[in-house]
Amino acid sequence: MSPYKMRIHVEMIPCDEAPTEKPVKADDGSVSMILSETDALSIDACEKALLETTYPILRETLATHLSDVAKKKPVSMPRRGR
Repeated sequence: MSPYKMRIHVEMIPCDEAPTEKPVKADDGSVSMILSETDALSIDACEKALLETTYPILRETLATHLSDVAKKKPVSMPRRGR
């Protein structure tokens, strides 16, 4: 089995869009959330938003990866004694 690279890109950039209450998934698979200026200055609010934004996509990516790996290489089940 070959090694796998996990790549995560997170950036926080100023924008002119209205804040969102929930993460929004784009067509390219990226996920974003827009914070108010007040929340963007709060470590607690930023941490919460980053976790809410990244956790679902991390779980989805992991599930897809494990499903793909399972399809490529069948896992042998241990034999039970009779």
